[in-house]
Amino acid sequence: MHDKAGSVETASAATSLVPLPPATPAPAPRRRGAMRLLVAPFLFLRRHLWRALSAMALLALCGGATGLLGLFVWTEHHLRAARRAIERGHNGVAIRHLHACRWARPDHPEVLLLCARVARRSGAWTEAEAFLDRYWQLRGDDEPLVLERLLLRATGGEVEAVWLLLQARIDAGGPEAALAREALVAGLLYRFRLRDAATQIERWLEAEPDSPLALFASGKLHEQREQSSDALRTFRRLVEIDPEHDEARLRLTALLLQMSQGEEALAHLEHLRKRLPHNPNAMTQLAQALDLQGRADEARAVLDDCLARHPDHPAALAERGRLAYRDGDGQAAEEFLRRAVQLDPSDVRARNHYQLALGGNGKKAEAAKEREALRRIEADIQRIGIIARGRLQEAPNDPGVPYEVALIALRAGRPKEAHRWLQNALRIDPNHAPTHRALAAYYHETGNPILSARHRALAQRFGGPQKP
Repeated sequence: MHDKAGSVETASAATSLVPLPPATPAPAPRRRGAMRLLVAPFLFLRRHLWRALSAMALLALCGGATGLLGLFVWTEHHLRAARRAIERGHNGVAIRHLHACRWARPDHPEVLLLCARVARRSGAWTEAEAFLDRYWQLRGDDEPLVLERLLLRATGGEVEAVWLLLQARIDAGGPEAALAREALVAGLLYRFRLRDAATQIERWLEAEPDSPLALFASGKLHEQREQSSDALRTFRRLVEIDPEHDEARLRLTALLLQMSQGEEALAHLEHLRKRLPHNPNAMTQLAQALDLQGRADEARAVLDDCLARHPDHPAALAERGRLAYRDGDGQAAEEFLRRAVQLDPSDVRARNHYQLALGGNGKKAEAAKEREALRRIEADIQRIGIIARGRLQEAPNDPGVPYEVALIALRAGRPKEAHRWLQNALRIDPNHAPTHRALAAYYHETGNPILSARHRALAQRFGGPQKP
């Protein structure tokens, strides 16, 4: 027994010296919890498939409804902003908001009408007509469409045809009265019927002395009459009443620069720089104001930035060429000014600097040719002034007057403006043969043989064939 007990003790001691295998660690409670969370949705789907699908459909429906509601609220915000901007004459701001509206709801009736109104004010009459045609396809003829078509006809110069209808709306008062006054004045200014326009503006200001639309029209009238001091005073008052009227401020700064009042112009243009950072007209005027203040390096930098964004902007090219010529860089000046004159042949200042650059570069024959072209343009400008102050006022229903202005515009290299004057001549007298001949030539040059043939036939019918 003793030996047996000893052997047992020896075995126990030996066993205690042998290392035991490591115990397998138990899964961490956090890991098991995470696994349950990952598996739980799949288990739920397997056990409650139809309930899960119903819940997902409900969530998708709620998400879609929320998205549609958000889009509706976003569109309504831009529509209200566009409506307010148009009421105040802020066309640039209105265009940005209307672009957003058209992206979301391109066929919204009010959006189409407001787009037509801004296009009409901007002179894009064909685009305005297209918006109104789309509205008619969706809604047919209704009162808002009838009003917009009357306003478009008046703005385009058909004032006699719509005068009584718009005058009735003016007499009735309300929001339509201002729209009617604006369109009538725009049409009268376009037709150079400055006395009639002045009468309408005077009555308008009596009714609404602080109306931005009326003040803007008054400033444009003073500009057409070449009454720079009166125009300056009117635009100053307008920007005091409405500091966000960017177009009025741009016209104000243009007048200040013409009078070499660079300091005041610079203050306004710094304001515009924040509101219209990439507008080519504002950038060009800012460069001119900086140069007047002796900050030529900054002016060149602004113009270079402008031309990088708008390489075919005539005024910026002309100003950059002028600075290059002054700096003694004749080659760069010639290149900038050549492009400016090609894009806007009627710019007298650019053509004058161009002929100087050509002469400075030794190109005497080309410079002489440019001087002759400049002389003709200056003579045409004087002739237009005589017509505007005389015959257009004394004989507003003579088709020969707008016809003569159209010929001057054609010589100045402004075919679109000439086309508008020819259309005005036909509104006065649809049978005016010289106008039909001029339109036949215009459409031939612009690649429209059908209209060219039509006006050629009308010219022969009303006036006989043109004599050689």
